[in-house]
Amino acid sequence: MRRRWNPSLTVLLALALAVIVAACGSNSRNDAFPGSDGGAGSSSGGSGSSSGTPGDGGFGTFGDATTKGHDSGSTVPPLGCDSSCPAAGGQCINNVCQIVDNAGQIDPGTQGSLQGGGSADSTFKWIYPYDQTVFPRGLLPPTLQFNGTAADAVYVHITAASLDYKGYYKPSASGGVSFALSGPSWTAVVEAAGSLPDKLTVAVTKSSGGQVTGPITETWPVAQGSLRGNIYYETYGSQLAGGVGSVAIMQINPGATQPVVLKSGCGNVCHTASADGSTLVAAQGLFAAPSASYDLKNNAAQIYASQDVHFVYGGLYPDGSFLMSATNYRLWLAGNSALYSTTSGANISAPGWDNVIKLAGVPAFSPDGKQLVFVHEDKDQGHSIAKMDFAKGTYTFSNLTDLATDSGMVAWPAYTPDGKRVVYGVQTSPGSCPGSNGGTSSAPPFETDCNSGGDLSIVDVASHTAQRLSALDGYTGSGTPSYLPAGDPNLNFAPTVLPEAVGGYFWVVFTSHRAYGNLIPSKAGSSSGNDDRGQLWVAAIDLNATAGQDPSHPAFYLDGQEATANNLRGFWVLPPCKQNGQSCTTGDECCNGFCRPAGDGGPLECVPPPAGCSNDYEKCTTAADCCNTIDECINGFCAQPSAQ
Repeated sequence: MRRRWNPSLTVLLALALAVIVAACGSNSRNDAFPGSDGGAGSSSGGSGSSSGTPGDGGFGTFGDATTKGHDSGSTVPPLGCDSSCPAAGGQCINNVCQIVDNAGQIDPGTQGSLQGGGSADSTFKWIYPYDQTVFPRGLLPPTLQFNGTAADAVYVHITAASLDYKGYYKPSASGGVSFALSGPSWTAVVEAAGSLPDKLTVAVTKSSGGQVTGPITETWPVAQGSLRGNIYYETYGSQLAGGVGSVAIMQINPGATQPVVLKSGCGNVCHTASADGSTLVAAQGLFAAPSASYDLKNNAAQIYASQDVHFVYGGLYPDGSFLMSATNYRLWLAGNSALYSTTSGANISAPGWDNVIKLAGVPAFSPDGKQLVFVHEDKDQGHSIAKMDFAKGTYTFSNLTDLATDSGMVAWPAYTPDGKRVVYGVQTSPGSCPGSNGGTSSAPPFETDCNSGGDLSIVDVASHTAQRLSALDGYTGSGTPSYLPAGDPNLNFAPTVLPEAVGGYFWVVFTSHRAYGNLIPSKAGSSSGNDDRGQLWVAAIDLNATAGQDPSHPAFYLDGQEATANNLRGFWVLPPCKQNGQSCTTGDECCNGFCRPAGDGGPLECVPPPAGCSNDYEKCTTAADCCNTIDECINGFCAQPSAQ
């Protein structure tokens, strides 16, 4: 398939069915939707675990934004001694949460053998999570996975300055060794971990037929905050959306152990969501037209239906009121890129842009709405990332600046919350897709599967210094060796960034075809002729890293998604804000930006702007507005400083 395509009727008919499936970075392009490898039902982070269902016991899952005592004025208990410790069956002794969790009902003799350690199995290695992965609070417990012979019993010893956790488990009997902590135990573990240099040290020992191996150890920093928001992603072959051949936009809700179907049916993909969580735009039909906007505050009710493709992958302004249309993406988006209202579809005159930029691939506004980044296709047909400044009052664009250029196709630019850096994808090899006649064809530009290769990079807006996100991508360093157990970096695509800093980090969600431990193989689904089983991963990015240095950390798998489906383009946004009087946990949930106790020490609720300084996650204009003198003001909210 060539970069410039003449969409004649003959070619359209030949590729019609392929495009239905291919829309928006999807799976293979033959005469039937690729299957999901026969999987039935959804999968969560507890796959293969015998320790109970992750998320039980009131565990705060994805989207929980609790932060200890930062806005209530109450006395904050020492780390390790809050309510999560006794909820997990632990005791606080000398400000250390001590937990003994015999979830696997392992007998005392075996416990003693495990504590003694051994070296019987030289193949016993960590394969997930990765060493030095940064975990936030508020997520499902990860499934710990290992190479080696099957185990009869496993001992995990997790320590930090305020934690001593001892857990005994009977791991999954199928495949390699894997298990997960219970929800209450994982909550207590991450709540007890302090800020750097404090980290979780995780030592695991196994027993197989009485032969003991271990401990083998990893270290995980814990971000001092909980992630929140909704991730909207397109999926293929979802059992929740109808099984093999299904196409849908999914939403992972706060507290859910599986996603929910937002929009389903052929064509309901190619989406974008506004940073404030109010608006979503997507394709609706064959060849990406028509397209529509939806109200995420009102059960995704349709706002406006356009008979053209203007809304397909449109770059939404942060409040969702208008968008910059994408052009030429995947070859069928015709017409110049321009501003359009999401409520009426009307074209909005844009001085400085109109007649200056024609082809702007997959554009994205910065979270503060003052910049727009896009693939500068006018320059070199898809090898450069550019940005322009934007003034909403006059819809005026200025200061066209090329930020980064690469020999590979570039795509999916997304700003960090402070607007100072842009994360984007680089297609390192184009790949090929199954053809309708049994052969293969070249993958479309910006492809996220089709056996393509891709890495994520970041560019500093001020200095134009670009840097591969090596730790996120799976590389050991700036060279090519990989720390991934399956040796499969270069399989990462389509990043978006949570529009707020949490716990001293920015957070990137992306699609990857890497192996997920021993539960999902590398390039899963390749038996169909394509790697059509991508999954969503999340990685931490340091706030204030020096330009030219890798600010990323190893990624973790986003538990709760369907492991048997092809999950792509996770668009991460904040939930719609709450009005005064509604309950809240942090100020960034509130439309006015402040969450305080109701009355004299009552429950937290959204309130009008009070006098005085702003707590963490409350509204600010500069860092001087923040009560904590070391906080930064990032995208209008007080945020904890970099955790480097």
